[in-house]
Amino acid sequence: MGNQTVNNQNSTKYDVAIIGAGLAGSLCAHLIAQSGLTVCVIDKSRGTGGRASSKKLDDGTSCDLGTPFIHASHASSLALMEGLVDDKVAAPWQQLNTKDTQAFVGIPKMSAITRHWLGNAPFISNTRVHHLEQITQASGSHKQWLLRDDKYQAVVVAEKVIITAPAPQAAMILATHTDLAILLLRANQACQSSQAQWAMWLETPISDLNALIAPHNSPICRMLKDNHKPMRDSAKLDRWVIQTSPEWTKQYLDADKALVASTLIQAFSTLTEQRVIQHGEAHRWLLSRFNENKGNNAFAWDIENNIGLAGDWLCQGDAEGALLSALALCHFLERSHF
Repeated sequence: MGNQTVNNQNSTKYDVAIIGAGLAGSLCAHLIAQSGLTVCVIDKSRGTGGRASSKKLDDGTSCDLGTPFIHASHASSLALMEGLVDDKVAAPWQQLNTKDTQAFVGIPKMSAITRHWLGNAPFISNTRVHHLEQITQASGSHKQWLLRDDKYQAVVVAEKVIITAPAPQAAMILATHTDLAILLLRANQACQSSQAQWAMWLETPISDLNALIAPHNSPICRMLKDNHKPMRDSAKLDRWVIQTSPEWTKQYLDADKALVASTLIQAFSTLTEQRVIQHGEAHRWLLSRFNENKGNNAFAWDIENNIGLAGDWLCQGDAEGALLSALALCHFLERSHF
């Protein structure tokens, strides 16, 4: 799609529009807002968090069906998480620490981190950005970006755009403009390594099983006691979140949710010898994880068109990778007198 000359009196204008309210997008919003620029965040979901979002349950509590914790192994990400601890938005989960990494969780849920970083930045929810148009305002030759939703309605106008959605979603957005071929190639390359995952919660009587179990030769690759995270209620029952292996997920990607749930409950009960009291339905994360990106920058930025990419798929492929990618992009833009 080429450039257009329009007079967008009805579209709110920002210095930066960020597509995606996950860890990378919310951190970018936080860092950019600190520089004094106006920034908005747009997401297709009704809340923040992305793959670190939380599932609200019928009893008013919640559990983390996506990213269960953040392992910090770099000085920059560790400083970020320690800052969140000081702000009482995160807590260390020392049981999951390793020799080289420290584990952290959001409190009272993982999405508290993204909500905190968004701060007072305008958050446009339930909006799927579908088209990018580079426009020239009627008053002059200065180019800006017009973002449209999947109904082709104008959402916002921005000087610069940062896309922090998963690679396949980023690729679909980038493909709507002919001048973004290099960024599109980067996203398409990452799409080849995307992995899906089924996840669900279930409750059992309290047991002395470890808070994190990683089975072998099972449909389940990880089982976590969500209620054993710091600052969570663990008095009455053990609430587990179970996540499937990439291999099993690929085989059962389009299976009926009820079949997936019954299969996972049976596998869980066999592994733990625990009685399942109640459970939620299986949730499919189509874009759960990406392989580590090696040999390239942890972000991408098109200087000529003022648009860039950040996210886990550009870095380590995990939650910490999302943070490192956002930090790297924002530091680059700051050095470039953003």
